[in-house]
Amino acid sequence: MDKRDYLVKTFSRTKRKDYENYILTAIWHKLDNMDLKPVSQQYVKRKNGTHALMDLYFPQLNIEIEVDEAYHQDNQKADKLRMDDIISAVNEKSVEDFLCLRIDATKTIEQINDRINEVVSIIKSKASKVRFKWLSYEEELEQVRQQKFLSIYDDVSFKYIKDIANIIFDKNVKSLQHAFFKAKGNVWAWCPKLSINIDGDVKSMAGGWINFLAEDWTYIDESHLDGKIVEGRKSTYMEEMNSDRERAVFAKYKDNLGYNRYRFVGVFKSFGLSPENESCIRYSRIADKIKLVK
Repeated sequence: MDKRDYLVKTFSRTKRKDYENYILTAIWHKLDNMDLKPVSQQYVKRKNGTHALMDLYFPQLNIEIEVDEAYHQDNQKADKLRMDDIISAVNEKSVEDFLCLRIDATKTIEQINDRINEVVSIIKSKASKVRFKWLSYEEELEQVRQQKFLSIYDDVSFKYIKDIANIIFDKNVKSLQHAFFKAKGNVWAWCPKLSINIDGDVKSMAGGWINFLAEDWTYIDESHLDGKIVEGRKSTYMEEMNSDRERAVFAKYKDNLGYNRYRFVGVFKSFGLSPENESCIRYSRIADKIKLVK
């Protein structure tokens, strides 16, 4: 997606929110910087563990814009979040210079415009001290390739499984559809489609498989709607434990524009059944980063 299409789609998400749309588009046009990438309706995981929806976010500068309207609720209950939102959320704790700028939409238009100008001035000041560029997807991949490790705190996502195989594990594949493949040594790459929770009822999104990721990403419980398959997996998970197999997990989710993505959520290992539900195999996170194969 080129910049034009991205920007139109990003700001169209606010078109039904009159005050928010006016303020955010005014900020963007006053900034007049085509190297600055805006992200609308982005979730953030606060330092206190709660999640909130950011009206506008500039990831290159770690600046959040919040438009405070009457009855505006910025803190969302975790049980109302989609798993996609939890996976794509920015972790505030991992950002040292995170800055939140608020604009009160209940003020007069003159006061609102004055505050817009103040916010724009702050953003421009910070941008003048940072070297950044709006990277294409291919440039983002090349940047990841130069890293020594990939961390769960890195704001990185992949469009295709083949990109994970090639960039992280130094494979040379033109296409790869398998969600589970051998990566290196005893490490396998797993790209599960996560289950969703609707009013407390867990729904499978992957052919009957239940892949439930804990909100803090510390474990994954795997099961299946077909009890016979569950029993079969119980007899084989011991083999996985004894082989000392580890799983580098890249969870599949939809980003804030509705496109499928894969994000690294950690390295996991099975130590037995889930203590909450014995019909599930529990994979616990043993590492929050993985070394790239060179």
